[in-house]
Amino acid sequence: MAKKKTFEESIEGIETLIEQIETGEIGLEDALKHYEKGTKLIAHCRGILDAAETKIAELTGADPVEDADA
Repeated sequence: MAKKKTFEESIEGIETLIEQIETGEIGLEDALKHYEKGTKLIAHCRGILDAAETKIAELTGADPVEDADA
C-alpha cells in the first residue's frame, strides 16, 4: 500500500506541477493530467487541514463551524 503524502509533500508536489505547466515544459495532454493530479493533491491538503482544525477545536473546546462564521 502506498504511503499517504504529508501536507508538506503535497504542497511541494502542487508547486512542481504548477511550475511545469506555467513554463510550458509539457504539452496540453500532460498539462491536463498534471491539473487532475493537482486537484487531487489540493483535496488531500484540504482534508488534512480540516482534520487539524477539528482536532484544535476539540483541544480548545471551540466550535470550528461557529468560529469560521465569525
